[in-house]
Amino acid sequence: MRKYIILAMLVGVFSTACGQENVDTELTWHHDFDTASAEAEESGKLMLIDMYADWCGPCVTLGEDYFTSDIMEPILSELVLLKLDVDSQEGGVYAQQYGVSSIPCVVIARANGTEIDRIVGTTPTIEGYAAAVEEILSTI
Repeated sequence: MRKYIILAMLVGVFSTACGQENVDTELTWHHDFDTASAEAEESGKLMLIDMYADWCGPCVTLGEDYFTSDIMEPILSELVLLKLDVDSQEGGVYAQQYGVSSIPCVVIARANGTEIDRIVGTTPTIEGYAAAVEEILSTI
């Protein structure tokens, strides 16, 4: 009888452990260029700079649907993430510096801010957007 109790306990432990979902790691988005730049320098990662505005529908879709998707999470976790509202003082300065004339505009940059490439607008699918980011990263 004791063997069956131990076996039942082990089955319970393993089935509980196997049934647990992976704990999602929350991505950290910075809102200050200098902070993001310092983290990128320290970590050796590139920056993804999301230039957006609250009133921009495609910007909202990008931020709420694309950047929060399970498809994008592994890609975004390899980058230092920075969101800059182009209507804010700091965001406006960087939008001008990067020559942003249309939003959403996502700039992939080195820690010092040097632009590598950009994506303007969105794609019809999250998979397409993920592929576009991965294509940029594959050239580095």
